[in-house]
Amino acid sequence: MWATQMDAALVLSLLRRLGSAARHGSSWSSPLSAEDERAVVGGCARTVRWQLAIFYFASGFWKANTSFLHPSYSCAGLFMVQPLEYLPDDVLFAASGLAASAVPALARAIAATGPAFTLVLEAVVPVLHFLEPRRFPRCALFGLVLTLAFHLVIGLTPPPSNVSTYGVTTCTRLFFVFPDAAAAAVGEMGRPHTAAGALLCAGMAAAAAATLALVEPYHAVAISTVQGEGKDWHAGWYAALAVLLTRAAVLEAAGGGEEQAACGGEGGPPAEKEKSREVEGRTREGPALRGLVALALLYAFALPVAGLQEKAGCLMFSQLRLHGGSNHLLLPTSLLQRELASAEPTNAFAGGVVRIEATDLEWVGNTFAEHMGPRTLRLIREVAAVPAEYVWAAKSSSAKRSRPPPRFRRHTLSALGLRRLLATAARQKDSFSLRYTRLHGAVGDEAWRTGSAGSEYVVRGEGGATRCARLGLGGKESPCDAREEALIAPPSWPSSAFAFLLEPQPNPIVDGYTDEMHCVTWG
Repeated sequence: MWATQMDAALVLSLLRRLGSAARHGSSWSSPLSAEDERAVVGGCARTVRWQLAIFYFASGFWKANTSFLHPSYSCAGLFMVQPLEYLPDDVLFAASGLAASAVPALARAIAATGPAFTLVLEAVVPVLHFLEPRRFPRCALFGLVLTLAFHLVIGLTPPPSNVSTYGVTTCTRLFFVFPDAAAAAVGEMGRPHTAAGALLCAGMAAAAAATLALVEPYHAVAISTVQGEGKDWHAGWYAALAVLLTRAAVLEAAGGGEEQAACGGEGGPPAEKEKSREVEGRTREGPALRGLVALALLYAFALPVAGLQEKAGCLMFSQLRLHGGSNHLLLPTSLLQRELASAEPTNAFAGGVVRIEATDLEWVGNTFAEHMGPRTLRLIREVAAVPAEYVWAAKSSSAKRSRPPPRFRRHTLSALGLRRLLATAARQKDSFSLRYTRLHGAVGDEAWRTGSAGSEYVVRGEGGATRCARLGLGGKESPCDAREEALIAPPSWPSSAFAFLLEPQPNPIVDGYTDEMHCVTWG
């Protein structure tokens, strides 16, 4: 969704330019001139930068919750110590000597400060991208380099935390920070017969090869590789992209990017450069497209509050509670589910929260299949002393999988999540049994979510048909009442259409550690 919105700005700017050309007698199908290309980029550059700033800021903002800030549960504590895996075992797990005390002390310090460090980083980066690059060039350069370094560390982190696709998606759009310098760097890359072009191409190839060689041993033994099986080509691609954008930053810092893009000459004095920004041959940045900026704000902040977004937002690794009450320090979440918990049972937002206690639907465990390997867990548990569990719940599907195999965990869902789970099982004509508890109320703390009493039910399916029974004392079964039957059936179309983009996600329960949400992400 990030890339879609930023690319929409580029497409809209292109359409506006084509419309302007058509009004002046040019054919819309005519090739774009260099002036046209600069106008298209200038027409969307500020919008793309502001969208990226909004998305980054929201990613940090939603992490300001009690679970992410708790050092025993935080994703930051888990992920930031993982680069220590590059140390050899006799250092990482040393039983005596300096390493035996220094490495654990370092790991525990990283885990303890990781949450605060992450919040500061994800607050600084968007501010730097929001500033006007021509007025604050040093801040823009620092923002670009900091962003590249941030995503490089993520990409080099051993599995399953190596989300290099994140960097590929976002950093490609850093072109719009210094488009003239970036264009000059791309021009060099396209001229490998020159000294500068050959050096740049060699640097990109070397960075990609070195990155792939560095991560390969860890990918080869990983239980979970969230980037897919085999080589992490995304990491190699990102490394090459980082070198290209670093070259653009060097050209911009030297003043050569804008002058080379304009006329291929040497950079002039500052006063002349300032004047050159308004002359032909320079990309002149236009105003932000307000509608797309407003859409980015709505997407990043309003949808989680309303309860219309749980996946594909700015929520990755935030540990934000999106059903059953908010753990955020400032804002509520899922207001519609709270307000409509007791609404007509055909409403998509009715029904509150359910806890899935057990099922023989194997594919339900696909959601919790991805996990850390034994060496990583030893680092996390023994060296860093972090008890939290990592749950990559972004690959939930009903498809059969074997590596890693499904792992069922008790978990909670919004009522709509249960409806969709049962609808999938019925559509596939699965034979199954699923036991769940419908919790009393719609809001509570982690003790309520993970262990409180409620009304217990079992649903059995066969050949696309389902039967619901309520569980009483001693497991005695009685037919579900009409409301419960309606609450597990597909919702009415008006409310279902309103919840079209909502993909309810599970919050896992880890026995013994139920003070806060564990490190779960839904992508």
